[in-house]
Amino acid sequence: MRGIRAAVAAGLAVAVVAGCGGPMGPAGYDRAETPHARAVRLAAAWPGSASEQRWRTGYWPLDVPAEWLPADAFHNGEDKAAYLSGRLVLRGALPQTLSGKAEVVWADGSRLSLPLLSADRVFRGLTQGGAVCSGHCDAVLTVTGARPATRTVRTSRGAAVIPVWEFGVAGYAAPFTYPAVAAERLPDGGPSGPGPGSESAQWSGTSADGRTLTAMVEHGGCSEVLPGEVYETDAAVVLIAHTRSTARRGEACPAVVTAGPQDFRLTRPLGSRAVLDFVSGLPQAQQSGQPVQGG
Repeated sequence: MRGIRAAVAAGLAVAVVAGCGGPMGPAGYDRAETPHARAVRLAAAWPGSASEQRWRTGYWPLDVPAEWLPADAFHNGEDKAAYLSGRLVLRGALPQTLSGKAEVVWADGSRLSLPLLSADRVFRGLTQGGAVCSGHCDAVLTVTGARPATRTVRTSRGAAVIPVWEFGVAGYAAPFTYPAVAAERLPDGGPSGPGPGSESAQWSGTSADGRTLTAMVEHGGCSEVLPGEVYETDAAVVLIAHTRSTARRGEACPAVVTAGPQDFRLTRPLGSRAVLDFVSGLPQAQQSGQPVQGG
């Protein structure tokens, strides 16, 4: 993962809210507690909490990608290799920002001022932490400059217009675009949930009708994923992933962790309800992990 993706995902220059053991919700657990009972407790603690207030009043994007790529990215393998390994050279000037602040604007007119990710910071992120080059290692992409623009994205408070940077790249008519603000950061949650076999599922997609959530479920080399569960209230949804050991006595399990998608069916569309992490109790943002092309 290139530097800018990691930077955006981490929420650079962000405000940190209270931990899950306090107003964020009950992260602690009783090992005798069943997965269903934990989900009930997490969902019950969410409405009216200080963290829900922050969720409803701050900037918490639900599906903002780390980048919007042009529809024709990439022209060839050389360009793709150069981009993924961070081999970009600047042949133009980047905008110099003065205030260090930017505004997010919602459909109802409400506004929130947040730290600006400068064009220079975004560019440096693109050139750092790239994938190891495995071919076409002499190719580079030439960045000709950047300009400010906006994009409409989904947040916990509905649609919002955010500032972005549009970077010109030689040979591409459409820009490579990146958010100019980061989400307010949610803190780390508390200890793990109630024992092996019940785990978090990372929300990664929503069906068009809002009734099915897709989530990534991790499992080890000697385990398998079982059908998951959903616990729902009017305010929150908790996804519960289940796994089962497939290890045999004396068998050495591969030291690998893989993740695969699983669908969780809701009784009604998700709407504005928060998707709470089963382990930490924190609200999740939808994480596709994929760049968006076009537009």
